[in-house]
Amino acid sequence: IFKKVDFLLNKPSLLLNRKPTSMEQKIKIPRSFKLLEEYDHAVGKESKTKLSGQHRGYITYGLNDYTRESKDPLGSWRGIIIGIQGKQSGELFYNFEVTIPKGYPAQAPVIRFKGPKMDLAAIDSSGNVNLGKLSPAFKWTPDKWIADILMAIRNNMHNPSVLKTSVQKAREGNYF
Repeated sequence: IFKKVDFLLNKPSLLLNRKPTSMEQKIKIPRSFKLLEEYDHAVGKESKTKLSGQHRGYITYGLNDYTRESKDPLGSWRGIIIGIQGKQSGELFYNFEVTIPKGYPAQAPVIRFKGPKMDLAAIDSSGNVNLGKLSPAFKWTPDKWIADILMAIRNNMHNPSVLKTSVQKAREGNYF
């Protein structure tokens, strides 16, 4: 057994690139552990990132400023999504906030856009994102990341009506 353990420890990619066992799936990752890993991915520590493909470089996010009064220093995030390049919305920076619930990672983060307004079915008049209204519907599970939600939102920005109305609303100064 020791030879097998030594072999696996010397080949970490074998441990990381496999499906978790049923026992591992039952283990709950503490909220702070998952959020610290989220932070490492958000800031690109050791070249880590969960953003991929067409979204890399067009989504940025991280922790809000921490103060001594902060009751939950890992629970408040903010970021920017840059619109679709080659389209009018590519001129816009969409500001958002992420609130991490106490039940995270079992509960999904709450995303709220600050502006500019856009006509996206998943975003209500206050800027709150309904993950179930994204296309395709986004189902949160504890193994997903904040970046997964942000990439799903940006994918939905490809809709031509979103592109046109976002630019019009931004020029009119419409923010949430």
